[in-house]
Amino acid sequence: MSTPVASGTLYASVNDLRNVMGGTDAGTGTAAQLTDEQLTLALYAASNRVSIYAGNFYDSSVPEAVPPAVLHDLALDLAAFWAYRTYLKSKSIASDHPTYIAYKDAMALLEAVRDGKILLDPVAAPGIGSEVGTIINRIPAIFTGRDSNTRIDPATGTLTADTPFGQWSPRGTDWDGGRSAIYEG
Repeated sequence: MSTPVASGTLYASVNDLRNVMGGTDAGTGTAAQLTDEQLTLALYAASNRVSIYAGNFYDSSVPEAVPPAVLHDLALDLAAFWAYRTYLKSKSIASDHPTYIAYKDAMALLEAVRDGKILLDPVAAPGIGSEVGTIINRIPAIFTGRDSNTRIDPATGTLTADTPFGQWSPRGTDWDGGRSAIYEG
């Protein structure tokens, strides 16, 4: 069998994957019997998916790119599933199989990461609250400061409520005839 072409970062090793699947009988009758090349392909499938959901490739090239420890565990859970798929020759894996349960749990965690509900790299307990958040705004930028009905008051320099120029207001018309700056947001 040919060696797989590298297509990303592996977050776990073939030995780790083989150990996870091996059990106490040296892997007899498990996906741990697969070749190193087959297990490497399963690790690439898992690691690439982890990177997609995390939104980054962690390759340790810089301190900010060192993978959080949980990526190793997630990659192993996903890779075990992909390895069992190969081992079983694409036959179904029972929903109560430990590999399938670990796969579903890993995918649920990755979906929560993608949705911004949890962080991959939480800080130690004394630093709670100092985590760097990620803003995920899927609402298109359809409104601007011009839609806010506010202006910067030239006398005070503060933002004040206003009626757009030419619109009716209880005061009759625009309070300064449109001379002050429109708030742009």
